[in-house]
Amino acid sequence: MLDSGIEELSQEYEKIVEALSLSLKADSTTESEELLKVIDAFRQNIQIMYRLDSDFRNAQQQEVSKDEVSEISDFALNLLDEIAHACASRGMQNEMIQLHRMSLPIVLWLKKYDGVLKKLDIVVNAIASYANSLQEPDSLQALCMLIGNVIEVIDTEIKKDVEATNPMRPWRILNLNWGIVATRTHNTEIMEQVFDKLINNIPDDAQQFFNEGMQQMDVVGYPMPVRRVMEKYAGRVGGNNIIH
Repeated sequence: MLDSGIEELSQEYEKIVEALSLSLKADSTTESEELLKVIDAFRQNIQIMYRLDSDFRNAQQQEVSKDEVSEISDFALNLLDEIAHACASRGMQNEMIQLHRMSLPIVLWLKKYDGVLKKLDIVVNAIASYANSLQEPDSLQALCMLIGNVIEVIDTEIKKDVEATNPMRPWRILNLNWGIVATRTHNTEIMEQVFDKLINNIPDDAQQFFNEGMQQMDVVGYPMPVRRVMEKYAGRVGGNNIIH
């Protein structure tokens, strides 16, 4: 799903929510009926996104406002989050993870039309699930690039990181995962590009990341070129987390 489009999103969604829908219909409760409406609302939201894509491809629409794109995407992510929670409450952990991952094509759609991402938690969960499962360098590099695309469209208010004392804030976790994935690619050029961003994005956490990275060099047995990059950044970030 790293490179899925809206059409693929629709097909995957139907597969994922099939079991949940059957479970909800069997309940016959008011809460279940409301969740079925949420499932259908997301289905309709996908169609709105797909029609907008189609209109652009066929030159039937020349532009769309950033606010509209942001609102469509934000609504989709909130619906998706609610459906994922419903899966989790019914023990459908795999379906929950797949629904989290569906947030990524939505973000890429948002980026294509210059929207702004305001809901970050579900996207961070999706990226974390990939970071914990991918092993191949090419896949890790693709994930690294995707994280960069996500960071580009995040709301500037989130990037201000005003809740810097909260270690569980999505902005911090996203950046730390970016650094971890970059390290696991063993691509030193990617590592340096991402590490430079970390120092700018989460300056108060950068030193700890590089220090812990150095500890992992021996535990995991990273190649020497990877170790040298980590050493360089661990040594260049001083007590105030500014590169000297």
